[in-house]
Amino acid sequence: MTVTNTVKAKGHPTATDVRWFLRQARPRRMRSMRAFAEQEIVIPDGPYAGRRFRCDRQPYTGLWFDAVDSGLWSRCVATGPTQSGKTLSCFVIPLLYHLFELEETVICGLPDMDMAADKWREDLLPAIEQSRYRDLMPSRGGGSRGGRVESFQFRNGATLKFMSGGGGDKSRAGFTSRVVVITETDGMDQSGGNSRESDKITQLEARTRAYGGRKRIYMECTVSTEEGRTWQEYQHGTRSRILLRSRYASPKRSISFSSSMRVRQASSPHASTAISPTNQLAITRLLPTASTRNAV
Repeated sequence: MTVTNTVKAKGHPTATDVRWFLRQARPRRMRSMRAFAEQEIVIPDGPYAGRRFRCDRQPYTGLWFDAVDSGLWSRCVATGPTQSGKTLSCFVIPLLYHLFELEETVICGLPDMDMAADKWREDLLPAIEQSRYRDLMPSRGGGSRGGRVESFQFRNGATLKFMSGGGGDKSRAGFTSRVVVITETDGMDQSGGNSRESDKITQLEARTRAYGGRKRIYMECTVSTEEGRTWQEYQHGTRSRILLRSRYASPKRSISFSSSMRVRQASSPHASTAISPTNQLAITRLLPTASTRNAV
């Protein structure tokens, strides 16, 4: 083919179609959950409303996202005190990441369907409306005009399905997804009212069985009791702690701390030192460089 013929071919309908096909066949580069959160999420309310999400404002979130992005765990359970931002970072962002970045169906697990409308209106919808994904909102169907929220499809083809812990087994048995995101986990920690099968959470997790090791389960809740599902998951999981060096420890010892802000030497569990408010602030700013033990 001559140069002249090549130039003419560029405007040919077949050449245009081939170029479109090749562009579509090229795999899209997927971002990590942390990159997605910091590049796409705008905080919808609170003291930082209207600003982009940044891990350094709540440093533990960087450790959480890095652990999730590592791919080492298919089940990730998060807990923490109230007003710590865990709903946004451990429930809303994972759910939106799979819906809009990976464009896949997500099951949202809740204690009851009455809560679905509240979670949609108070947590999910404001975050979507603050992002560029608001254009993917469904124009009709449940949830498009503030109606009852059960299941609806976004314009990118991803589906969000709300499932509750109530009802019979069939209400959870007819839907399959690779991803399940559960909030208020302890509220589902018992068998369904009419269920003869296992507990509600296990039934929801069964919706991912077809995907084997590729499944992704996220749970989020403030610990209610030591017997509750969240604390039991923690005790039988990695039992993660945030560790960092401190002037209270020798170079060969690591320090862990909890929400009570008392440091404890790992080699001497009975020795602890109170941390002043000034040092508490300094520690929270150091958290992005802290190491984690058994990450999630």
